[in-house]
Amino acid sequence: MFAQTMDRRRLVVIFLVGLMIPLSGCVSNGEDGAQGNQGEQGLPGIDGMNGSNGIDGIDGVDGVNGTDGLDGQDGMDGKNAMISTFDVLPGIHCDNGGIGILVGIDENGNGMLTSNEVQETTFVCNGADGLNGSGSGSASHGLLSELTTLGHSDGCPAGGKVMKFGQDNGDNEGIANNGVLEEGEIDDRTTYCSTQRISMVADLALGSAGSFPTGMQIVVDNVLYFRANDGIHGNELWGYDLVTGTTQILADINAGPNSSIPGNWLVLVHESIIYFDAGTEEFGRELWAYDINSGQHWMVADINPDEAWGQPGDDMELVYGDTLYFSAFNFQFGTELWAHRPANNSTWLVQDTHHGSSANPGWFMNFIHNDILYFTARDMMNVHDLWAHNQSSGETWKVASFGFAPFTDPGKNMEYLIGDTLYFDMEDEINGRELMAYNLTTNTARIVADINPGQASGDPGVHMSFVVDDTIYFDAFDSGLWAYSIANDSTWKIHQFVGATPQSSAKIVQIGHELLFKTDDTANVVELWSHNIENHTTWMVENFTLPNPSSFVDLGMIEAVNGILYFDAATPEYGRELWAYDPTDESTWLVANIHKAQDPMNYSEPSSFPGFSLSFVHDGYLYFSAADHEHGNELWKMWFEHTMTYQD
Repeated sequence: MFAQTMDRRRLVVIFLVGLMIPLSGCVSNGEDGAQGNQGEQGLPGIDGMNGSNGIDGIDGVDGVNGTDGLDGQDGMDGKNAMISTFDVLPGIHCDNGGIGILVGIDENGNGMLTSNEVQETTFVCNGADGLNGSGSGSASHGLLSELTTLGHSDGCPAGGKVMKFGQDNGDNEGIANNGVLEEGEIDDRTTYCSTQRISMVADLALGSAGSFPTGMQIVVDNVLYFRANDGIHGNELWGYDLVTGTTQILADINAGPNSSIPGNWLVLVHESIIYFDAGTEEFGRELWAYDINSGQHWMVADINPDEAWGQPGDDMELVYGDTLYFSAFNFQFGTELWAHRPANNSTWLVQDTHHGSSANPGWFMNFIHNDILYFTARDMMNVHDLWAHNQSSGETWKVASFGFAPFTDPGKNMEYLIGDTLYFDMEDEINGRELMAYNLTTNTARIVADINPGQASGDPGVHMSFVVDDTIYFDAFDSGLWAYSIANDSTWKIHQFVGATPQSSAKIVQIGHELLFKTDDTANVVELWSHNIENHTTWMVENFTLPNPSSFVDLGMIEAVNGILYFDAATPEYGRELWAYDPTDESTWLVANIHKAQDPMNYSEPSSFPGFSLSFVHDGYLYFSAADHEHGNELWKMWFEHTMTYQD
């Protein structure tokens, strides 16, 4: 339509123009016509030039810093440096033979240097034979080596050793061919030195509450099993992987915040299964198991049904062949000897020794000798005697009665099986409580020593006892340290503690010729003592604690690592912290002040109480419980870093 209208307009215009042409010369201009319609829009024009850039705006305000990221995992433990020697035959390295010295890093941790681990090889060669002298002797000089232990005062923080090599040739005013490597004859010297390092294994209970790791403390396939309370699951079963350094809860037996307290009495390992006692509201305290391969846990037996406690292992527990033997309580039988066989998952009462009451089997003694299980138990006469059980035949019988007094209690304080003879304390009406011996082959008993003559008791081993070679050491009624020699059947007093009483259940650690233990000093404060088994001298290692009986705290830890004793001790300056004692030079030093002092002038310094609830040594590492201000009581470890220096 629009196109048709435009065509008509063009015709009208042409017509009008045609009419106007002839009149153009004689006719004047007419009025302007009406304005025409707007024409079509023209093409877009060319873009103009860009304008100049504007001024930059003002920088914005810096954002708030983000929170710190989580701490990374501990790095892998360093490898031990090692030294080994070998004989060198005459040849390319040594014309006359000698000794080769290999130095390297034990990368695979097997305690040996393999060929790919050796970093340096040194040869100490024998000299050529000298000319014969006028006498009958020879002028040849033998090659000597000497290994010397270094102490803390020698510059090794945790002890060390130095290996010396040389020829017995009389160099530098030495004496030739005397069989002694003198200082002037030393040609090579290698020093191996250790330094302590400590760190917290894991903060299981976040904050300062602490998880209080304790109990079980067994290692199976490089995993430490223990119990701890993270504040969420109660006191339950945990594991620490010694290789990867990871820690995790393994079994929440009493689900939720309540505690099962696993391994309070019984902890036994059979093949890949850990057996232990644990308590729940539903079953009471019964026998449980954890499979280290599958991670599964289950109740093995409900010995005392319903919510009553079976109390497995309260008096004894041991593995005998393919069977677990332990004491347990049942309302019907009392506390008697029970057994569990994993092969067929069977649990049974072995013997009802004391009908209608408790025999308390193994309360004082339990051991295996010549494939027979021996244990003390009460019979119907209410006297603890020695009993035996043959696993093969299933027979159980009384081996011996040692008296008729109501409290004979054989092995109450001490018991040692040496060869086929059992040494133990026992009380009778004639001699009181003294040291006895019972031969399991001849079935004969005798009194070893009447330490306190007459009916009065000598109370051997009432606080401490230990065996070294063929000698039994023990304390007695008079606070003296005594010894009994099996070889010559003699008893004598070694040392008299003046105003001192050895502590009950004292742990004794032997390092070289020294026996280290704890006892009270004259101020009635527990200190560290030592006894030399060669010269029979006894002395207090050091008086750490000021004479303040009100601040009495028992020694929680005595452990030996690499010939050094580690223990806790309290001082006014540091509180109760981790200390060390080197028998080589009889030096003591503070290893670590874990719970730092807040006020150096305050006697009541914070203490970390190292080893108070857990301490043991495994593969050269010391594991122990300790508390600091930030984390509370948690699991810690101490290891060693080694340095080695070589000197021509």
